[in-house]
Amino acid sequence: MESDNVLSFIKSQKWVLRYRADTTLLFYSARQDGVRRFVKNMQGIDAYETVFVPIKDQPVRAMNLAQTNAFHEASREMVLKNPQILADRIKENNELWVRIAGECEALGRAVKTGDETQAIAAFKQVADSYALNGAQFIVIFSLGIGLTEAGVGPEYKSILDVHDAWRNTVVLKEELLGKAWYEFLTFMASHRKIESPAPELMRHLSLHEFLDWLNGAMIDVDAKVNARKENGFIYLDLHDDRRMVDDKNLIDAVVAYFSALEEKDAASSSVKGQVAFVGDGSVTGKVIVVKNKDELSAKGQSMAGNILVTIQTTPHFIPYLKDVKAIVTDEGGITCHAAIVSREFKIPCVIGTKNGTNVLRDGDEVEVDVEKGIVKVLKRA
Repeated sequence: MESDNVLSFIKSQKWVLRYRADTTLLFYSARQDGVRRFVKNMQGIDAYETVFVPIKDQPVRAMNLAQTNAFHEASREMVLKNPQILADRIKENNELWVRIAGECEALGRAVKTGDETQAIAAFKQVADSYALNGAQFIVIFSLGIGLTEAGVGPEYKSILDVHDAWRNTVVLKEELLGKAWYEFLTFMASHRKIESPAPELMRHLSLHEFLDWLNGAMIDVDAKVNARKENGFIYLDLHDDRRMVDDKNLIDAVVAYFSALEEKDAASSSVKGQVAFVGDGSVTGKVIVVKNKDELSAKGQSMAGNILVTIQTTPHFIPYLKDVKAIVTDEGGITCHAAIVSREFKIPCVIGTKNGTNVLRDGDEVEVDVEKGIVKVLKRA
């Protein structure tokens, strides 16, 4: 697809923007590789198209809205016919992560012994397994939404409990993999005398570019990383066009288009999501925005007595949540980590606002209507 056609196509569709904490191009492209390879066989339908692009240095995933809705509707029909399929998919994924953990150990051993050939082979094996995980994750996530929102009877509570437990372990598993890949890339950068540190390599190179580099096809990795740090990039995951885009004019045009959508969101004085826990009803307080676990050390202690607004909570947030007045998240369904924790701690909670961290700012005074799932700005900071 030519650049003009890419921009025209993007403008012709409706997109929903998602902000992903701790997402890098390497991880994202590896997951999407599996999505395209395996999802249709699992679900009988292709996954939705996405565009991955940094906006203001924040990784943003734009998802084709019509296709997203169609995919989730297909999952809903599937899981209502056979709820056990959700438990089966989770079992498969848990078994896959046992395998990935073993592969990460093998990768670590190869790195420690300084065996480049063995380390590269181990990395390729882990990457292939993680690609399968990418497909399994999107399927389980979608099936979980379908079964939860359908309001099925108590006989399926055990399946949803399994789903809750699975959701709460995802981030910890990802961290295990991230550590193994970080050590591998640090080793390879040193071995091949690359100046770019591992975090920059992960942030600015796709999986297939890594594989090209490992196989000797990509010569100047540092130049590629530096160019993308300067000019940005786009990762297209469209059904008929899956590639990296480095055309600065197209990058600027796409960033401008999605930035305008983001700014339109930010101009709003309220957000709406799904009620995860009502508690005592409406809550008023000041906003503390914590976008990822790395901000917890600076902001964690300030969350007490305030309203936490975040992309998603993870187990790292738990020590700071006890005295939070309310939780508001961009992501998540009724079985997400924030929903589970809010019910356990009895904290009013609104999830899945999509744009809460974009609209709400540190110090804003807001009212959280936990009956309607609406968060309204009363006074801007």
